[in-house]
Formats: sequence, structure tokens, C-alpha cells
Amino acid sequence: MVSVSRSLLLTSLVLAACGDSQGSTAATATESTGEATGSSEASSGSEATSAPTTTEAPPTTGSTSEAGEDVRPNWHQDIAPLVTASCQSCHVSGGIAPFALMTYEEAKPWAGVMATDVAQGLMPPWHALETDECAPPLPYLHDPRLSDDQKDMFQRWADLGAPAGDPALAAPLPPPPSLDLADPTKSVTMTTPLTVDRVGNTTDFFHCLSLDPGNDAPVYVDGIQVLAGNPKIVHHVLIYVDAGADSASWPGGVKQNCGGGAGIGNAQLIGGWVPGGMPMVAPAGVTTELPAGARLILNVHYHATGGGPEEDSATGLALRWSDTAAEWSTFFTLIGAPGVGDSLNGPLMIPAGEAAHVEEYEYVVPNNIPAFADVRVWTVLNHMHKVGVDMRVWVENASGETCLLHTPKWDFNWQRSYQYDAPITESFRVRAGDRVRLRCVYNNTMSNPGVVEMLAEAGLASPVDVGLGEGTLDEMCLTGVGVAIKGSL
Repeated sequence: MVSVSRSLLLTSLVLAACGDSQGSTAATATESTGEATGSSEASSGSEATSAPTTTEAPPTTGSTSEAGEDVRPNWHQDIAPLVTASCQSCHVSGGIAPFALMTYEEAKPWAGVMATDVAQGLMPPWHALETDECAPPLPYLHDPRLSDDQKDMFQRWADLGAPAGDPALAAPLPPPPSLDLADPTKSVTMTTPLTVDRVGNTTDFFHCLSLDPGNDAPVYVDGIQVLAGNPKIVHHVLIYVDAGADSASWPGGVKQNCGGGAGIGNAQLIGGWVPGGMPMVAPAGVTTELPAGARLILNVHYHATGGGPEEDSATGLALRWSDTAAEWSTFFTLIGAPGVGDSLNGPLMIPAGEAAHVEEYEYVVPNNIPAFADVRVWTVLNHMHKVGVDMRVWVENASGETCLLHTPKWDFNWQRSYQYDAPITESFRVRAGDRVRLRCVYNNTMSNPGVVEMLAEAGLASPVDVGLGEGTLDEMCLTGVGVAIKGSL
């Protein structure tokens, strides 16, 4: 786990999605950020989605009872604070969601959808679950899940006809989640514009941008924010450190069609982003070194809208750094397929028609970790494509088994990393000889909506055998693990 990560092919890496409380309480299929829909609504925020029609509530379900008291729950006193905290990182004017939820007038038509989606756990999107197979060692940071009482409040509000309540009695609203990095040191953007348009049935393009942060001496980064120049087409971004500045030779700082990696060898993956993602901020006392003269490479996945050419001229990064290294340094390791580690099943292959196919991988933490070195896991992400339905990662050692992350209701359209809510000194520690295990479950039948979408995108009518790769008809079984290290390796 302490080896330097290779440049690997990834179709989607999501380290954060839809802010502190990620997502909304009114999801529909058009909100997803996945390639399968062929729609740009979720990432552009430029197309309005028609609100569902509603029927008038009975006279007794208005904003005020016969006794003159406000009906509860109502928007101003009960629902608006929840929506502000849990929805408005996506559901704002110009946001990545296809409709806004900033006012009562905007939210009322969606009351029934909101109640249904929060009851089913679809919104806010969050897939790291405690299960019979997984009791994580620590709670997760920015966990947006609503309590049972809050879910019930949405349902009762919808059942009452979504009353507004009295604005004069409105509860104070919490500040909406901020997607901006606090106190950035420097911002740097692409130097050559790119134009993206559909080519036949192809809507997905991977282009690499080389950025010069301009540091003449080593600096130590503790915060990164991706700046999406054209949110209509910027689908997700991977961030690499090019320590040798090899990418400086790219004409105009761009390498088009660079695949899913950095476009060069020996680049270090340090993070990623999806629309609505919060800044990537490591735990206190943890930094990533940016050597003097290094470049930063953005692998940008552009998703064409299908509505004509779109130009991106301003995608880049905001960075926060200091001149002094922190006590802990951090990097990411990718484990599984196509990461490091060994398959327990042979080459990844998911036969057509299998509803519960399992692939397993194992990575043994190498013995080059000195006894005095302290290595802690602070964030974990799972990654599969559209055939995947369930994924779990855990660590086995002499003390037993520790589950790091379980996503039993896998959804390709909502991916992110899950950061532990604890000081780095309290995060899970790994040692030489520990075994990191991955289990990925796939449903390669027409009962899996992801397979239906995948086949439709490829122009096929029935399932096909699926192997390892980054394309529409390929799969992965991959876990990204962010570790912090104290002490020399």
C-alpha cells in the first residue's frame, strides 16, 4: 500500500459529490452524472426539468389550521433548513442538478418525489453503508444521511400538500455547503481551449491538461479545488503530480485522447473530482509534496452534450500550500483491477447471463515499511462500472478483519471517496504483511438497469461477456486508498 501508484486507466474516480451534504432530496434518473444516460443535464445545470404535476391539497391541509396555528411540518419552519443543508450544493440555479430547490415555489412541485427518494435512501446520495459484513472502524466525514425523523418529516410534509407556513416564523437557515477552497494560495488554468462534440455515437473523450503551478521550491499542498471551465461538458477530473515535468513538452499543454491515465508514466495520482464535488482537503497535519518545477496533470473526462460543439477554455485548479512539510505525507494507491495486487479468480471476465458473478483481489502490504513508520488510511473509494452491483474492501491481519468500505447498492452514477471523520492519529493503521481484500459482485443480466443502459449505449440487445477495460462494455474492480505516512520509508 505504500508503493507509488502507477498511472492507471480509470473511467471515473469520484472523491466528492454534491458538497458537504452531497446531493438533494429530489433525485431523478436525469440527475445522474454517469455516461450511461447520454445526457448532460446533471453536469450542466443548463436545462430545466419540468416539475411533476401536483393536485391541490384538501382544504384542511393548507398552511394554517382552523385554529389559526401553522400546520406542521411546513416549508419555512421545517423543510427549508433541511433542503438548504442537504440539497443546495447541487440543487441551485446553475447547479449540476436539473432543477433548483432554493425557494418554496421551486420545491413544492417536487414534494412527493423528495419524500419518496429520501425514504428509499436515494437522496442525498450516499452508498457507504453499515452492513452485517461491514462495521467501518470510524464514522465517515460529511455523512449526509438523514435521520428517520427527518425522512418522516418529508413524507408528512408531502402528505399535507406541502404547506408553506408563515414566513414570519421561518427557522434560521444554515449556510449552504461551500464548494470553494478556503484561502487558496494560487489558481492555475489551462492555456489552450478544447472543443468537444459528439462523433457518431461517441460522447466521451479523455484529454490531459498540463498545468504549471510555478513553484520554484518544494511546496506542501493540503487543499485542492478543481475549477470546471465549462460545467456542461466537464464530467470528472483526475489529478496527477508530474514530478519530472515531462508533460511540459505537450503542445499547448494538452495531450488529446490520453486514455484514462496521466498520459505519461511515473505520474502520481493525488485526487479527483466530479461536478458538485467539495475541495479535497486532507486531515490536519497531512500534506502532499509538490516538488520544485513539477507540473500538475488533469485527466479531464469530457462528456459531449449532443447539442453541438462546446468549448472549454478555463478548467484548472485552485491550490493551497505552505513552504513547510507537515508531519504526515499522503498519496493514493489503486488496488485491484487494473491496480496493484493479485486476482484470486484469474483474469477478470464476467460471463453474459450471470446474475451474481464474483471477482476477488488481494494486495499484501509490502515488507519495506520500517517498524517505526506509521501508515494510516484516511480515505477509501470503490470503483466499478455498470455491471457492478456490490463491492466491499477490508483488511485482514493477526488482529482479525477490519472492513474499510462497503457499497452494497452500487450506483455507477454516484461515486465518491469516503473520508474518515477522525484525526489522522486515530485513523486505521496498516502494517507490513496486512492483506487488503476486495470483493466485487456483478449482475450481467437484463435485470440490472446498468446493463440495460450499457447495451443501449453500445447498440446491443442482449448481454455480452465483459472483461477488464475502460470502455462502455468493460469492467473494473478497483479501490483507491488514501494513506498518510509518518516517518521515512
